[in-house]
Amino acid sequence: MKTDFNLNILELPQEQWAHDQLAIDGGKAVLAPAGRKTIFPNITKEDVLQMMISIQKQPDEVIAEFTEQYRQYVGAHYAIATASGTSSLHLALVGAGVEPGDEVIVPAFTFIATAQAVVAAKAIPIFIDIDPDTYCLNVNEIEKLITPRTKAIMPVHVHGLPANIPAIRQLCEQYQLKLVEDASHAHSASIDGQLCGSLGDTAGQSLMADKNFPVGGEGGIAFFKHEADYVRARQFLDRSGIDYTISWIAAAFGISQLQRLPYYDAIRQRNAHHLIETLQSTTLFKGPFIPEGYTHSFNMFRIQLRVDLPQFAGIPPYQVKEAIQTILMEEGVFAREWQNVPIPGHLPFINRKGFGNQYPFHLYEGEELPYGLEHFPHTLHMLNTTLAICRELRSPVEYEKLLTYELAFKKLDQHIDQIADYARQLNSQPPYERDARLG
Repeated sequence: MKTDFNLNILELPQEQWAHDQLAIDGGKAVLAPAGRKTIFPNITKEDVLQMMISIQKQPDEVIAEFTEQYRQYVGAHYAIATASGTSSLHLALVGAGVEPGDEVIVPAFTFIATAQAVVAAKAIPIFIDIDPDTYCLNVNEIEKLITPRTKAIMPVHVHGLPANIPAIRQLCEQYQLKLVEDASHAHSASIDGQLCGSLGDTAGQSLMADKNFPVGGEGGIAFFKHEADYVRARQFLDRSGIDYTISWIAAAFGISQLQRLPYYDAIRQRNAHHLIETLQSTTLFKGPFIPEGYTHSFNMFRIQLRVDLPQFAGIPPYQVKEAIQTILMEEGVFAREWQNVPIPGHLPFINRKGFGNQYPFHLYEGEELPYGLEHFPHTLHMLNTTLAICRELRSPVEYEKLLTYELAFKKLDQHIDQIADYARQLNSQPPYERDARLG
């Protein structure tokens, strides 16, 4: 976090930089080291004043105020603010009626908390491949995974692009399943104007400090469409004795940050769509796909790499990706993988220890869970051929900095032959054959 005073002055970008020598070959980096870090969120006088007001109230009163204000913003019927995103997902699942031994269909590409929340509910995550265009859950593969044990479908609005909720809702109604959103990337994202978090039967959402809508540290919120689900979640907390209460300090910070969320959203939309337009003019890069009527919140910005260009013939796609990532980093653009292994390839789902006596995984003794990476070809292809920008487009980001990012991509587009030469020298392996990393 920082104040609203920025000591760094960015050099005004010049189009001619795109034709300069690559930084990895000794040229000048497009973005100087001093200007590379994007710090978010900002602390302003509104946050300080809100904290001074909130400290005079009872903690429960502050939490209730925050919960109600954000519930109204999202358009959900009921809400419970929680200590983390994972706990909000757990409550959303419990509220939806997920019970021990049930199955929940979740995407193979997400943060591990999505699947861990299912295990916390003592249920089994059944992983599904992604849509190759949106990177969200592939609705065309849902039906073949539905069994008598299936209780819910849990789409993730990956990077802030809403999943295909209308199609998922239709399947849920057909098979009498619950629709539980993981909206942790999707603050202010929407379909036809309806915000994520209010689209499913229940939803969980992270509000930690690195999200587009941050609270003061860790936090989350669970949303409920039906009173019965909300009551079930409340009763679970009372019965179990689990304390998922959000910190009042985090809630107070959330109250003031919520006032600026529309501003943050507008700046991020401006930056992301400007970058998409720039990438469309390049040969090497392509921005995110956004269906008609969908609003992408751009918690992250995933870039497709044209690894099939003639210059890259004979070079493994993941090797081209590594070359591009390395060269972009040298130019000052933090391009990242954000997950390198599908979630079923992470240790908790390889070992499947679960709770005592390996519950609930022991229910499948003698059966094969579809956890092998070969079940997720679209996810593997995406991991081989894309990179993500995580925090660098968030507000407030100077327009000069946005243009500098764009110049970096233009610069690489002018040096495709050099990128190919660099890629041929690498001796790398597919990202999912390395140790799994979170984030």
